[in-house]
Amino acid sequence: MAEHSGFWFGADVEILFSGWPLGHGHFHFYLALLLVFMLSMVAQMYAMTPMSTPKIVPKSLINHAALHGLRTLIAYLVLLCVITFNVGVIITVLLGHVAGYLALTLYIKYYYPVPVATPPADDAKA
Repeated sequence: MAEHSGFWFGADVEILFSGWPLGHGHFHFYLALLLVFMLSMVAQMYAMTPMSTPKIVPKSLINHAALHGLRTLIAYLVLLCVITFNVGVIITVLLGHVAGYLALTLYIKYYYPVPVATPPADDAKA
């Protein structure tokens, strides 16, 4: 694999694993881009969700620590994808973050709508 000193575009890139998808054809390159898209989408969705509840009981502390570890792992994997400096990978990461933001925002707006306040009663009618 040739070393690149800046942004570049091409299918001869190694993403996350040594030797993959380099030399395996375009199908594996697009499969790797799909993996990067999904990772960045999940990373954005995790970034938008609250990390802890107001009162953490000691029993659930291990669950919160494991969730934090998973969030950090996914964020680092996305970072490792970006440092390939491949323009296609960087665009895929950005599109994944946008899709994750839209998906979670639309889900929250649809399933948890903001309640509409009732107008105050008119004093003249009372």
